[in-house]
Amino acid sequence: MKGLKHFFTVPVSFGEALKIRGIGIQERMPPVIVHRPAGTGDFLFMYFYEPVEISSGGPIAECPEGTLSIWRPGQLQHYGNRKHGFNHTWIHCDGSLVESLVETNSLDRDGHMQISPAPMERYLTLIYDEISGSSSADEGVVSALMTALVCSIARDKKRKSVPEAVPENLLKVRNLMESGCETGFTLAELSEKAGYSVPHFSALFRRYFHASPIDYLIRARMNRAAYLLRDSNRRVGEVAAMAGYDDIFHFSKLFKKHFGKSPREFSGRKGHVSLKGGRIWERK
Repeated sequence: MKGLKHFFTVPVSFGEALKIRGIGIQERMPPVIVHRPAGTGDFLFMYFYEPVEISSGGPIAECPEGTLSIWRPGQLQHYGNRKHGFNHTWIHCDGSLVESLVETNSLDRDGHMQISPAPMERYLTLIYDEISGSSSADEGVVSALMTALVCSIARDKKRKSVPEAVPENLLKVRNLMESGCETGFTLAELSEKAGYSVPHFSALFRRYFHASPIDYLIRARMNRAAYLLRDSNRRVGEVAAMAGYDDIFHFSKLFKKHFGKSPREFSGRKGHVSLKGGRIWERK
């Protein structure tokens, strides 16, 4: 779908709720500044893959790559770059649904925002396929996709920054801790597996996973125990051992600290439950 630019001869209309005039996905533009003093009479959502200058009536802003701008009907549209070409993904749309979505999610207050390209590319492709692939596009489908588009943009906008990628060796150690939480890992062993010194490993682990390695391991063990306790045929002592604890009293103390209930209270059982001869027996 890259390089798409399509204006519908007759805007696709679903009454007063939604009208779609055109869609572009990664359309390439030459070095140019587009300046429309009165806009285009509809909403224009436009995502830029390279740095551009943008204005909607106020001062011209130099915006970095990854900028989305939303112009309202009748609003001045100014965008582009005189020095180099740029790719952009866009949709011309209008209607009460668009108005409501933009207002509810406060998307036009800042004029432009930083988001990832995924929402625009994903949902505009689906909207275009629905509209162009049938003589009668389904209003419910298109409206739902438009809603998903705006809500996804709003979610991306709320993220203060793109999360920093977690180093692969840390992810492997974290996954090892989760899958083998019953194993008696030491901090030195985990650090060695990650390829860091103990202090550096501890600092990095806390930075990316917001907990110390030991606290994270305990949390993984408690979650494992909570899952196992839902099986009424398992003894509390058996669950403790399967979660990595030989001392049932220490296990119970940690479990209550983590969940606010003892293992027995959490499982809802009155006493020890076991299977004998295919029947369930309870010892008071």
